[in-house]
Amino acid sequence: MRDDAVVTFDFLVGFTIFIIAFIFVAAMIPHTLFSVQSSRIDYDAVAYRTGVILTEDPGMPASPTFPVWEQKAIPQDVIRMGLSVEPGTAHILSKGKVERFFNDTFFTYPDDYRRSLLFGEYPYSFNITLMIRGDPFIQSIGPTPPESYGAVRRVVVVKEPSWLVVDGLEDTQFLYEGNETPPQQFSVEVPMEQLRNNSVDPLFRINPKTDPIQIEIRNFQEYLNTSANDATLKQVKITRKGVPITYPAYDIWLDENSTPATLSAKLNKSLSFTLYPVPEPPWGDDDMITITFDFTEDDDPPKTLIMGTHIYDYRNATFPNPGQGILEVAVW
Repeated sequence: MRDDAVVTFDFLVGFTIFIIAFIFVAAMIPHTLFSVQSSRIDYDAVAYRTGVILTEDPGMPASPTFPVWEQKAIPQDVIRMGLSVEPGTAHILSKGKVERFFNDTFFTYPDDYRRSLLFGEYPYSFNITLMIRGDPFIQSIGPTPPESYGAVRRVVVVKEPSWLVVDGLEDTQFLYEGNETPPQQFSVEVPMEQLRNNSVDPLFRINPKTDPIQIEIRNFQEYLNTSANDATLKQVKITRKGVPITYPAYDIWLDENSTPATLSAKLNKSLSFTLYPVPEPPWGDDDMITITFDFTEDDDPPKTLIMGTHIYDYRNATFPNPGQGILEVAVW
């Protein structure tokens, strides 16, 4: 019995020493023991991580003053690319972020994307593609993947910016009487504090700091007197609490023309106006911004009989259906 006990004890001591030595050696030379894992698994992991960042993170610019990376003027000011509208809105993508992300004249493939999206020093190649249901145009960055690569697909929706549509056929037309001088201005008020309502679904929330403000006047001829064929847009005034502010980031399209128009242009059918978001805009979160289109004429009676002020809010804005699609990330 004593010899058996000694043998058992010696066996346990030797086995324990062997296990300790094995663990030590395995820790010192992991690549020798674990190189059997496939590179495909690594590529899948990188693709998955990249897909998560793109669809669940809004990204980050270099300066925290105004945290909107897609409005930065140079690529080096972008620390991390992300396409979601805001934190906590997984799979809801910002159209502005999407357009900047796939802008290959602004970002350089692959350097800017490796630096601000894939991270690390390994020179991965990759392709990122966004396909929207019903849209034949496919947005893509990077070359076609080879036969073997890691990939992930994420179901997404792309938030479309809202519109304020004013129709001359539906609105009450100004009644010109006698020698009265009718107002020849059309104004739109944008209540910033009201639009920042966090109870609104992020897919439809209007954020003037990141979303364009779009105004469209249809059937403009209904605002003209019976003897006029057109009117002249004299100026666009933007005010903050009644005080004029300088804000050059807007475009105007008249009568369905494909190129933006200049002031003092004539129109008789429609007017489309887009106010673009800019870094550090000249207004606060609780301000009331007024956009006024001035058609003042010297004629008597004037050609334009437009009147009234419209509110750009959740009751009056039009929300296009968001684009449903697939974001695919391929890494090799």
